[in-house]
Amino acid sequence: MTDSNKIILNTVVTYIALLLKMVVGIFSVKFVLQALGEVDYGVYIIVGGIVAVLELLNTNMSNTSMRYLAYSLGNKDDDDIYITFNSTVFIHYLIGILSIVVLEVGGFFMFEYVVNIPPERFDDAKIIYQFMIVTAFISVISVPYDAVTNAHEKIWMLSVFDIISVVLTLSLALFLLVYQGDRLIMYGLCLMLIQLIMRVVKVQYAKLHFEECRRIRKEYIVKQRMKEILSFTGWNLLGSISALGAGQFRNLIINHFFGVRLNAAQGISDTVSNPINQIAASMTRAINPQIMKSEGGQNRERMKYIVAMGAKYSSFLFALLGIPILIEIPYLLDLWLDEVPEYACVFCRITILCMLTEKFTYQITHAISAVGNIRGYQIAHAIGNYVYLPIAWALFEMGNSPVSIYYLFFVSIALNAIFRFYFGKKVAGIEPWIFAKSAIFSVILPLLVSTFFAVIVYNMISNQLVNLIVVGLLFFISFPALFWLFGMKKEEQEKWKGIASNVIGKNKIITK
Repeated sequence: MTDSNKIILNTVVTYIALLLKMVVGIFSVKFVLQALGEVDYGVYIIVGGIVAVLELLNTNMSNTSMRYLAYSLGNKDDDDIYITFNSTVFIHYLIGILSIVVLEVGGFFMFEYVVNIPPERFDDAKIIYQFMIVTAFISVISVPYDAVTNAHEKIWMLSVFDIISVVLTLSLALFLLVYQGDRLIMYGLCLMLIQLIMRVVKVQYAKLHFEECRRIRKEYIVKQRMKEILSFTGWNLLGSISALGAGQFRNLIINHFFGVRLNAAQGISDTVSNPINQIAASMTRAINPQIMKSEGGQNRERMKYIVAMGAKYSSFLFALLGIPILIEIPYLLDLWLDEVPEYACVFCRITILCMLTEKFTYQITHAISAVGNIRGYQIAHAIGNYVYLPIAWALFEMGNSPVSIYYLFFVSIALNAIFRFYFGKKVAGIEPWIFAKSAIFSVILPLLVSTFFAVIVYNMISNQLVNLIVVGLLFFISFPALFWLFGMKKEEQEKWKGIASNVIGKNKIITK
C-alpha cells in the first residue's frame, strides 16, 4: 500500500470510528447527567477535569514518543527503534510517578483554597480526585504503546480500542441509571477500572505485533537517547501543560465567580465540541507518522506538503460537522438534555469557532516538531495560552458576563496562530503566504458562502425539526461541492476520482 493510500485509509477508518464515538458519547453524557444531576455532574467536571487535562496531555506526550519512533522507523535502524522504545517506556514511568506527587500536592491546595463545592459533596469530591490520580497514572504509562502503534500506522486498531472504550463508558452510564448507591463515587471508580482494562488490552496488542515491545531490556535504556527525548518532551510539555492548565484555570475562574452550575455548562460545551475536534483530528493521527518519517528520511518538501494538506482537510472535516451544529445548537441541546444549563448554548458556539480557527494552522506545530527545534515556539505558545486569564479575572471582578472569558479565549487562539506562522517559517521553512493560499483560503471561501446560505435558511423556517433537516442537508451538499470546485487543485480532484473508481471497482468485483 502506498503512503498516500495509507493516509487516506487511516483517515477514513478513524473518521468512521470517531463518528461512532461521538454518537455513543452524546448518549453517555445524557445518561450520566440524568443519573448524577446537574450539581453532582458539575462537581465531577471541576474535580474530575484532571482526567480531561491528562487525556490531552497524554495526546501530546504520545505525539512526542511517536515522533522519535517514526523518525527511527524512517531511518530503518532496528537497534535505534529498540533504544527509542525502551527509553520512552522508562521516561513515562518516571513521569507517571512525578504526576502522582504533583497531583497530590496540587490537590491539597485546590481543595483548601480554590474550588467552590457544596459542603455535602466535599468529601466525595476528594475521593473522586484520588480515583482520577490513579487513572492519570495508568494513562501516562500507556502512552508508549499507543505511540508505537501509531508510528507503525496501525491507526485502525487504535480506532477499535477507542470504540471499545466508549462502549464501556456507555454501559457505565446505563448502569448508573439503575444503581441505588452513591452514583458519583461509583462513576469515578468505574472510569478508573475502564482505563485499567484498556491499558492491559493495548499493551498485549503491541507486544503481540511489534518486536520492539517484546524487547524490554535494561541495555536498551540509553542515557543519551533519554536526554534527547526528555529535552524534546520537556519543551513539548511546556506547551501542552500551558494549554491544559489554561483550560483548567478557565474552569476554576468560572467556578470561583459563578459556581458549579456554570461548570456544568462548560462540561456540556466540551462534550459537544471535543468529539467534533477528535473527528477532524483523525487526519492528524493519520498523517503524523508520514510527517515524521519524511523528515527522518531528509525529505523536507514532502513534509511541508503533507502539513499543508493536513491543515486543509482537517479544517474541512471540522467545519463540515461543526458549523451545522453551531447553527442548530439551541434545538440540539433541547433534544439532547432534559434541562439545558444556562450559558451552555453560547459556550458551545464560541468553543466551536475557537477550535475551527485553531485547525487552520495547528498542523504547523507538527512540522516544527518534526524538525525538532521546538523551544522558542513552545515558550511563545505558553504565553499565548495564559495571557487572557488575568484580563478575564479583572473583567469578572467588574461584574462582566461569564461569556467574556470565551471571547478572550478566541483572541488567545488567534495570537497562537500568529506564533505558528512565525516559527513555522523560522524552523521548518514554511512560507506563511504560500501555506495560507493552499491550506486556509481554499477552505474559507467555500465555508463562508455555504454558511451564509445556511444562516439565511435557518432564519426563514420556524419549524425546528424541518429547520434542522433543511439546514443540515443544504450545508452538507453545498460546502463539499464548493470545496471541490474552488478548494481543490486539479491533481487533488484526479486523485480523489481515482480512489473513488478503485473503491467502486472493488465493490463490483465483490458483488459479482
